Amino acid sequence: MFKFGAGKLQKTLDQLHQEEFSGVVYINAALGQQDKVRSRVIAFHKGAITYAGRTLPTPLEFSQLVGEKLKLKVMKAAMTLAEKRTKDSTSILAYLAIYFRLDLFGWDDVEKVMRSQVVSCLDQLWAYAGTLRTEEAVDFDLAYGEDGHGYNWQQLCLSLTQRQQGWASLAPAIPSMDAIPQSILQGNYETVDDEYAQQHLRIWIDGNRSLLDIAEQLQRDPLELGHLYLHWQKMSWVIFAGDQLQYVGGNPISTAQQSLPLILSVDDSVVVQTMLKRTLCDHYRVLTASNAVKALNLLNSHPIELMLLDVTMPDIDGIEFCKTVRGISKFRDLPVIMLTAKDGLINKVKGQMAGSTHYLTKPVKKEKLLSVIEKNLPAPTVNR
Repeated sequence: MFKFGAGKLQKTLDQLHQEEFSGVVYINAALGQQDKVRSRVIAFHKGAITYAGRTLPTPLEFSQLVGEKLKLKVMKAAMTLAEKRTKDSTSILAYLAIYFRLDLFGWDDVEKVMRSQVVSCLDQLWAYAGTLRTEEAVDFDLAYGEDGHGYNWQQLCLSLTQRQQGWASLAPAIPSMDAIPQSILQGNYETVDDEYAQQHLRIWIDGNRSLLDIAEQLQRDPLELGHLYLHWQKMSWVIFAGDQLQYVGGNPISTAQQSLPLILSVDDSVVVQTMLKRTLCDHYRVLTASNAVKALNLLNSHPIELMLLDVTMPDIDGIEFCKTVRGISKFRDLPVIMLTAKDGLINKVKGQMAGSTHYLTKPVKKEKLLSVIEKNLPAPTVNR
């Protein structure tokens, strides 16, 4: 068992390459998220990598994998035939020989699809620390071409360097493939004018699956999917868990912006929330909540300095929520500005009795909103 530090896997695998190791390498990478570990297996033949994945596949599993990658509709029938004709049911090469004779595909096809998987698998381990265990006595006979070669190590390292640069270009908007995308549409998917994006957001963005999880289930390159998500993030359709404070108006914040006061906007209208973020993004950082429960969670977990609160909400109305907040000692002095479509003296009185600092009737003009906020929470303007 070998231990390697963060970003040191390349050096460890390079040593196996230099030693012309043949066998299998089992890797456990520590992701640093609640002791989460990513386990992968890598096959070597004379110092060259020939396979990488979650587990070592059987010949039939490998056949199915290649068939799916090449989108071969006849693969299932070919596998049944290969099972009957092969003399060695444990040999991947024996199965491949039958597929070649059937003219389903050639070595170039197999190398191409498997190289993509090898690079993606290594990319999932490259930046982490972890442990590595080697085992030579493993019956896994995959190698490529008539000469039985593996992938060129230098070319693999170059591809991985390029991918690391690709991930860096997505940061800090998307910190890693393990980041979890969350929809900020609050169920109002009809506001998305891209049909594919609308369907994807409905099905896949659940606040639990990481970018990598989604990419694997869709059989897509996570880096390619990351670039698509970056566009969607700029459209204010998604945000990544734990990264709300890294953005103002959907764009990465600068070092200067990180010190801006933090405002919580509580409103169940996506249209209103979008308007508020656009109005405030040059002066403040803004978190949003669609109901009282989410708002209370954000108040307890973030250094909120002012709250914009809608009176009419689906669960607990703004006046009752304001009373609840004021009943918590650490929020007694929190500036609370109520925004509501309701006008009239009674509502204003109710708001004041509940503990609101100020009361504004929607639609409120940008200048008026900024003026009221500034009176309660002075903030310097950020030059962009």
